[in-house]
Amino acid sequence: MVHAGAERTMKSLSPKTHISLGQTFLLINVLLAAILLGIVPDRDQAVREGRAALAEAVAVTGSALITRADLDGLRTTLSLAQERNDDVLSVAVRRADGVALVSVGDHEQHWDVSHGDVSTNTQVAVPIWSRGKRWGTVELRFRPLGSSGWIGVVTSSEAKLLGFMALGCFVLFYLYLHKMLKHLDPSQAVPPHVRSALDTLAEGLLVMDTEQQIVLANQALAELVGRESGELLGRKAQSLGWAEADGTPRDPTTYPWARALADGLPRKNELIYITDHADELRTFIVNCSPVLGSGGKYGGVLISLDDVTQLEEHKLQLSEAKEEAEAANEAKSEFLANMSHEIRTPMNAILGFTEVLRRGYGSTEEERQRHLATIHSSGEHLLQLINDILDLSKIESGRIEVEKLRVAPHAIIQQVIRALGAKAQEKGISLELEIDGPIPETIESDPTRLRQIVTNLVSNAVRFTEAGGVRVVAHLEEDAGVHLLGIDVVDTGIGLEPEALEKIFEPFVQADSSVTRQFGGTGLGLDISRRFARLLGGDIVVNSELGSGSTFSVSIDPGPLEGVQRLEPEEALAATESSAEETSGHWVFPTSRILVVDDGEENRELIELVLGEVGIEVEGAENGQVGVDMALATPFDAILMDMQMPVMDGYTATARLREEGLETPILALTANAMKGFERKCLEIGCTGYLTKPVDIDVMLETLAEVLGGERRAGERTGQALATPLASTTGGPVTSRLASNPTFLPTLEKFVTRLGTKLLSMEASIEANDFEQLAALAHWLKGAAGTIGFDAFTEPAETLELLAKEHKQAELEGAVDEIRALVERIQLPGSSVADPGTPTRAEHTPAQATKAAPTIGPIRSRLADSPGMEPILEKFVQRLEARLEEMERHFEARDFDELAGLAHWLKGAAGTIGFVVFTEPAEALEGQAKGKRVEEIGASLASLRGLAERIELGGADLK
Repeated sequence: MVHAGAERTMKSLSPKTHISLGQTFLLINVLLAAILLGIVPDRDQAVREGRAALAEAVAVTGSALITRADLDGLRTTLSLAQERNDDVLSVAVRRADGVALVSVGDHEQHWDVSHGDVSTNTQVAVPIWSRGKRWGTVELRFRPLGSSGWIGVVTSSEAKLLGFMALGCFVLFYLYLHKMLKHLDPSQAVPPHVRSALDTLAEGLLVMDTEQQIVLANQALAELVGRESGELLGRKAQSLGWAEADGTPRDPTTYPWARALADGLPRKNELIYITDHADELRTFIVNCSPVLGSGGKYGGVLISLDDVTQLEEHKLQLSEAKEEAEAANEAKSEFLANMSHEIRTPMNAILGFTEVLRRGYGSTEEERQRHLATIHSSGEHLLQLINDILDLSKIESGRIEVEKLRVAPHAIIQQVIRALGAKAQEKGISLELEIDGPIPETIESDPTRLRQIVTNLVSNAVRFTEAGGVRVVAHLEEDAGVHLLGIDVVDTGIGLEPEALEKIFEPFVQADSSVTRQFGGTGLGLDISRRFARLLGGDIVVNSELGSGSTFSVSIDPGPLEGVQRLEPEEALAATESSAEETSGHWVFPTSRILVVDDGEENRELIELVLGEVGIEVEGAENGQVGVDMALATPFDAILMDMQMPVMDGYTATARLREEGLETPILALTANAMKGFERKCLEIGCTGYLTKPVDIDVMLETLAEVLGGERRAGERTGQALATPLASTTGGPVTSRLASNPTFLPTLEKFVTRLGTKLLSMEASIEANDFEQLAALAHWLKGAAGTIGFDAFTEPAETLELLAKEHKQAELEGAVDEIRALVERIQLPGSSVADPGTPTRAEHTPAQATKAAPTIGPIRSRLADSPGMEPILEKFVQRLEARLEEMERHFEARDFDELAGLAHWLKGAAGTIGFVVFTEPAEALEGQAKGKRVEEIGASLASLRGLAERIELGGADLK
């Protein structure tokens, strides 16, 4: 208990008291050792020695007096000894027989006879000798040297010395330490390796005492305030310039460390500001924690300061960026709304006039041609919108490239004016080309980008001009030997506000929202045009006045003009007219055979139709693998190769053909119009590059270079592509395309496919497969209208709607209506379109796919083509193996593999000329995907029966 209490007492003392007491105790111990060793003089011992000397002197004198028997003198001597020494209480001379001869003072009372002749601190006995014999004793009684017991110990001279030294030294040590600790360097108390570690910290570190004086500061904080770390020691924290967020001084009572010392609680993640040595306001996150000292009191505080100035600046920047992003998002939302309008407008025209033509509403050839022209111009407008978006994306990503070719600028401008002339004519405004002074016959520039710039500017001018007209003025500028080709597009349109002159060149932005609502547009054309102009070494500027029209001035670098002929205005205009005449006429090709490799059947049919009109024979392949097989087996004059296809893409197919040594020209056909892809196609061995949608003129020009075709003046003779629709209310059902012999094979193929599709519809009704039935109806709705059998459009649409609504009771009637139309189909040269098309009464759903629209031997439509016999034999051998695989996969219920094989047969058989397999294979593919086991078995049996009826050169498969 005592030990615990002492320990608590010691803990309550301050460090200075601890040190002072320790030093005092050390001093006392040393002094005690000195006393014990006799190093320190002993006062009591000196007194005792003095008393002994006095006693000896009295004894000597007394001996002489006793010898002379002078007792009076002896008494006088003893009295004098007592009077002269205050410590002497009594003195006596005693004979050997114990009789006191002479005594002074109350000797008998003071003398303690129990000690005998033994001397002590209080009584001393000295023997007297006479003639060699002890005669007696001189006895002196002294006062005691100190009190007896503990009082004596305390009041002893040693105790007084020790007490004085202890008290005096403690006071002196305490005061000395108080003064010295203020001047000591606390940093020296931190080991060097610890200080080095603290100095490597990126955050500032401070240690303060309870008076907010700095006792430790690391290098990061010292650099921040522009002082050495040693200079900060002992300074008040307030002197460092702590501030509020606005830079004003901060109240010291609100410092986080001041509050932490006040309540003993740590402070976390508080913001504080300081003006650094460069007079810049910096922001810190402060974390401070009180440091517990002795006695449960806090002796200081540890502070870390993390510089978050950049983070705070980034917060401000992020806030500004957020506002900009929101504004950009709003602009893009408005852009999307504009795009929706811009896309829907031409799509409405395309779909609307297409529907008009499908239904045969055009009563005259002139009306039909006008509808087709509208569809074509709307499609081009839609493509231009897509190109604008792609161009902007390529420009912003830095992938846009420009070419340097010799081109005739006046011809490009005239082409644009001719293309947009119809739009100007519709609005009742003029659109003219003017040549201001001599201009170069050719310049070195990018014709595509130049045409795009002029098209955008002229198109905008026509759009925003309601009265008056648009003038395109071309001229050559020269300044200090530097030439620039200038093109001014001057309109009498609505004009612009002064503040909108630069705003209109920002992407997704127009002058104001009312412009978009009234005139349309995406807000991309001007931005793209200016960027293109700058890539071509020039710029676009605008001058405009609200209500009085605008002038957009384009300048481009024409390149070197040395040796280039200058055309006068009349010559330039005449040259544009002659170039327009050269573009008229029709193409004539030598007898040629082309392979079109494309997985899109519609694309193959379109190219076959277009090239067939100019006398080119076309064969098709639905993927790269089939295309490679056909190209290696049969010679072709050229190959059109799609780049993205299943089974084998165009890149692989082209590379394979070149590895086999095939030198036939191969033209890449792809929807990817990026310049990098063109280079990739050429690197793998393609001869040229065509983009989708197919530009017929570009395709014919490219093929003319490869095949030796030529454009001849005059109009091409031949029938129109469309005729008025025959009546569908009674009598035979015919296609409005039937009058053109070119479409006859396509019509026959559709009718054959239609019979099988009808059986699949009936099978879907029996199986309650409404999803499959809706898909079949949707196919019929689109395919029949496309091929000119408009009578099927409404019944197919009704069937699709009934299937989606699962109205089973009405489905059979809808299919019967379609069957009645099928039975009335009539193709040119026949009274019944498809005698082999089965009726509903002849087949059950399980038997549906067994029916074939062809009876008797089955031959390929390519059987009579030279060189096809080895290919057909190879296909028949592969077909036998694939049928066996189908049967094995069916037995194993591996429907995915079965569907893949059916898909192969659907494409390969059609490509090789065995079109009778197409519909059954397509039906099998759908059945495998739907895991319809009973129907699959019937379809496999039907395909096996068809395969057994194949004939090659007069010999069947067997």
